Amino acid sequence: MAWKFVITADGNLRMGDVRMHRDLLRPGDVCLGGGFYRFDYVNKLVVLDRESYDYGRPQWTKIASQGVRLKVSREYEGFGFVWQQGNQHVESVDLCEWLGIDWV
Repeated sequence: MAWKFVITADGNLRMGDVRMHRDLLRPGDVCLGGGFYRFDYVNKLVVLDRESYDYGRPQWTKIASQGVRLKVSREYEGFGFVWQQGNQHVESVDLCEWLGIDWV
């Protein structure tokens, strides 16, 4: 089991402690990638990184180009969300600022 996430074509960001990324998907979902997450409690951030072996890297630009905001569970409200890309996590992208978040 590991802390994994997926994003769907309609903007849902689903997170959980699961075996497989597919365990986070619902019937009819179109997955646009996934990865792993961790909490940075000091900075109140959820840090998303790496990629799903089954679905690949999250396709954030596809979500952005469609004008879709991320839909995130209300239980994480108050946390910022960042995507860290690259092997050395050289660049962090603030997803709240870039895509916007709707708490559901």
